[in-house]
Amino acid sequence: MSDNQLQARCARRLSGHKPVDPASALKALAEHPAAAEPADLYGAGGAAALVEKRTAELLGKPAAMFFIKGMIAQMAVLRVAAERAGTPNIVVHRMSHIEQDEEGALWRLHHLRPVRLGKYAPFTLAQLEAVTDPIAAMVVELPLRRSGYRLPPLEELRAISRWARERRIHLHFDGARLWEAAAGYGIGLDELASLADSIYVSLYKGLGGLGGAAVAGTEEFVKSLAVWRTRHGGNLYRVFPYAISAVAGIEQHQPRMAAYVDRARQLAAHLRGEPRLTITPARPEVNAFHLLMPGSVEDLTQRNCDFAEKRGIWLFNLFYESPVDGHSVGEVVIGDSSDDYDADEAARWIREFLDLA
Repeated sequence: MSDNQLQARCARRLSGHKPVDPASALKALAEHPAAAEPADLYGAGGAAALVEKRTAELLGKPAAMFFIKGMIAQMAVLRVAAERAGTPNIVVHRMSHIEQDEEGALWRLHHLRPVRLGKYAPFTLAQLEAVTDPIAAMVVELPLRRSGYRLPPLEELRAISRWARERRIHLHFDGARLWEAAAGYGIGLDELASLADSIYVSLYKGLGGLGGAAVAGTEEFVKSLAVWRTRHGGNLYRVFPYAISAVAGIEQHQPRMAAYVDRARQLAAHLRGEPRLTITPARPEVNAFHLLMPGSVEDLTQRNCDFAEKRGIWLFNLFYESPVDGHSVGEVVIGDSSDDYDADEAARWIREFLDLA
């Protein structure tokens, strides 16, 4: 039985949003008011325009553009920024999504040169100030997923923003989870977005959409991305199913982000003191965190499946290798699946999982 089949049989799940079968998802899309909009044409008009308008409004930016894939969105941003600056140097964190998960797209596709900063914690202004090469753009991932969904301290982020603007260096937020980051900081989306020149947001991760992303910024800059969206083959003939689901996700999940963050912090507090776990960070900075636990990735993955078959509860979506011998990392990401349990019950599930070792 595949993981997907096993997950579908589970009545409850620890992380993410409640799963929806394709028929129910399509029915919900058809019933949403945005479905009354005309069909878009290659992403222009219709529900796609609604997503762009709503994203720009929420982030306090003049314009936004819909992309079918986040990688296309961010490669377009960084290519344009590099061409304008006349240098291929792009500051990224070593543990960032762009470095860890895109198969070298920066340099393989665009001949851009990553300037890698940081180790595990978000990089700092002091580390930026030590860079002597010219910089076209800097990418700050909010939150830094591979390091435990960490956020730079807000005052540090503001200082980085001032530093970049004083030097006319393009500051881009990899905000795949910007909705969650703003809730974690306890500030408005527009206040957070005001620190950057451009912001990429995912329309499916925390928002539960079918897929897609958007980039917000000035009208002139956003318009300049269109040619690279086309060159990446990112112009689908129709995108309205993705766009309608994004509108629905903004309505349904964006207002709940603060509650998801609070639930993550409650669960971490209930797990504190469990000697077999290390929680990173100890107090979650967004709605997600890492658990360092004994076992290999393979063993924990099998144990997760065994627990799901035995209890009908899906706990962890994936595990990472860790630098600690004999231990691996599991992710906890709180979404509306947490409506079906309280923090004490979820902590008991995780302890039962550890008992299976």
